[in-house]
Amino acid sequence: MRIMWLSNSPWTPSGYGQQSKMWLERFRDSGHEMACTNFYGLEGGVINMNGITCYPKFRHIYGNDISVAHSLNFKADFLLSLMDVWVMNPEEYPIDFRWVPWYPIDHEHMPGIIRQKLAQAWKRIAMSKFGVEETHRAGLECMYVPHGVETSVFKPGDKAEARQRLGLPQDKWIVGTVAMNKGNPSRKNFTEMMEAFAAFHAVHKDTIYLVHAERGEGTQDMVNLPELASFFGLQPNVDVLFPDPYFQILGFSPEHMASVYQALDVHMLVGAGEGFGIPTLEAQACGCPVIVGDWTAMGELCFAGHKIDKKDAHRTYSPLAEMIFRPEPRAVEIALHDEFKHPSSGERAARMAKEEYDADFVFENNWKPALAEIQKGIEEREL
Repeated sequence: MRIMWLSNSPWTPSGYGQQSKMWLERFRDSGHEMACTNFYGLEGGVINMNGITCYPKFRHIYGNDISVAHSLNFKADFLLSLMDVWVMNPEEYPIDFRWVPWYPIDHEHMPGIIRQKLAQAWKRIAMSKFGVEETHRAGLECMYVPHGVETSVFKPGDKAEARQRLGLPQDKWIVGTVAMNKGNPSRKNFTEMMEAFAAFHAVHKDTIYLVHAERGEGTQDMVNLPELASFFGLQPNVDVLFPDPYFQILGFSPEHMASVYQALDVHMLVGAGEGFGIPTLEAQACGCPVIVGDWTAMGELCFAGHKIDKKDAHRTYSPLAEMIFRPEPRAVEIALHDEFKHPSSGERAARMAKEEYDADFVFENNWKPALAEIQKGIEEREL
């Protein structure tokens, strides 16, 4: 088939960019003609990336003003989007235009605006089991394809060697969070996690918190993380560490990020709501247990570690008119103490991550059947 992909560019250092590269290349190698409309990461001209035609954005931040035109120019059989569907405008698509969203659901239930958009899709692909349940609950049909992880890169490694590569101390118990610092208040619940770590650190002084995110200084669009750490009595760059801000902008290599996960004792990401949770998966693929919230898609990705019960969080009404969650910091602190005293099995985490979410496994067992169903629908429609 001829497929137009709509998402971050495959060279963008983001979760969507990483997944774009992973699947565009595999689709191409399996015989499909691939193109990508890059609503982030490319402006001003078309480039060819190893046989994949990469189209630029135009004026709209999410490509709404150009994605259909690019699809028609490429003569695509369908448009496959990897992004939040509530920012899209399928009501303006031409009649018989085939739109197939691969979408997250990151609220307690599917928000009405998302159901409204998804109802206009030709076919649908949910990226989590939770998303499948919510889609069916909303009276819609969908397929299931999860995100994948390159387990040839994200795999267990020697903790001491990883810390040496990164310049991290060997004698500390290290908590880590890999997350996007976007929005204030944060959808990643940086405040609750920082408060929980501060209380945990007051008991266990030989601990540090590695927050692999933009520091957020000098802007109102992110949480000022060093300021937040100081507010809770933690010393930035001593008790709480951050990555090099320059390379945080350019993006770190997958190999570097694997070293980060290998260096941690636990990865903590108790978000307000996750449509999937790529860092949670990557961490466990590297043998690092996790602390997550037991709501939205997070619970299904916890193979080793701790899930914060929904009763230990309070619901918050979001701008999408549905509920997200803020955990009680004390509950997160208790999970940190439990993991410190009784470490979870990193071996089990890595095994479970590889068995169900390895990229090659997902391609063979999820993507190929989904693409076959799409192709069958195209052929039946053209008879």
